[in-house]
Amino acid sequence: MGWVYGDSDDGVCDHEGWCVAVLGNGTEPDPIQVPLTSAADETRTVLQSAWWLYDGQEGRPRAVAVRAACACGWRSTDMFPVDFDNHEATGGWERNEGPHAAWRNEHIEQLLGTTVPAELAEAIETVRRMLAGLAVSRPLAAIAAAADVEKLGTARLQEAVTAARRREESWEVIGKAARVSRQAAHQRFSKVLLPRMVEPPAS
Repeated sequence: MGWVYGDSDDGVCDHEGWCVAVLGNGTEPDPIQVPLTSAADETRTVLQSAWWLYDGQEGRPRAVAVRAACACGWRSTDMFPVDFDNHEATGGWERNEGPHAAWRNEHIEQLLGTTVPAELAEAIETVRRMLAGLAVSRPLAAIAAAADVEKLGTARLQEAVTAARRREESWEVIGKAARVSRQAAHQRFSKVLLPRMVEPPAS
């Protein structure tokens, strides 16, 4: 099983992601025959294409990289390093890095409409770096700047949630965009929405 995101309410439940092997010429290798032993000790061969099978052993081609893939046919433009001894480091699922981050950030979030524009993402990263440096060199200035950023973010976040509710977005979708649960999103934001817009979260 590959990577899956959310449930049937997302509209992306059929978008399963995984890593695919990339050969030296930039192509994906063909599936290969792999022996499979059943519980009854019967062995048969099946076609498999897991990236770690392409290790150059026993005549198999050797992958030089992996890229993110989705069941819908999407592939990431970027390629990522292969570590045949560490599947998690290659796939990046646990820390949302590498191929997993590409699948989620570039593909799933685009489908959900939550992709942050590149120029804004870069600006946020610049602010993060500047605040980190300021916290070391001038901590009181960093506190003042961070407080301003927090106030700005809180106000804009509430405005965005209100706009989303006016477009009849669900608390499930809003929560996922805010990286919190549906219930947490409802509890945090619903109390300051217009009364006609407030309703309990669906069970």
